Amino acid sequence: MPKIKVRYFAVLRELLGDIKEEEYEIGKGTALMELLLEYIPQRHPGASSLWKEHLFQTEKGEITFEKDATPSLKGYYLVLVNGKPHRSIFEDGKPVGLWYKLNDGDEIAILPPVGGG
Repeated sequence: MPKIKVRYFAVLRELLGDIKEEEYEIGKGTALMELLLEYIPQRHPGASSLWKEHLFQTEKGEITFEKDATPSLKGYYLVLVNGKPHRSIFEDGKPVGLWYKLNDGDEIAILPPVGGG
C-alpha cells in the first residue's frame, strides 16, 4: 500500500492537536480530495467537522461541490503536492487538482492563509 506524508501548518496544526506531520497508508488510486475529506477526518474524529469547515466551502454545515463533483476548497488555502500547488498539477494536458491520484512517497503540505502587515 502506498504511504504518504502530510504536513500541517498554523491553525490546522492546532486544530489537530499540535501535530506537525503524519504518515498515512492509503489505498492505491486514492485521490487528494479523499485524503482531505476521508482519511484525515477519520484519523481525527474529534476535529472532523471543524477540519471540514476550515478547509472547504460549506452551506448549512454541508460541503459544497463544483459541477464536476470536486469539493469546493476555500480559495485561500494552499495545498502543495511535492512542493507544487495542487491547482497546477496537470495530467494529459488537463488540470487534475483535487482529483490527483496520490503515489507512494508523495508529500502533502496544507497551508492556511497567512496574515501580516
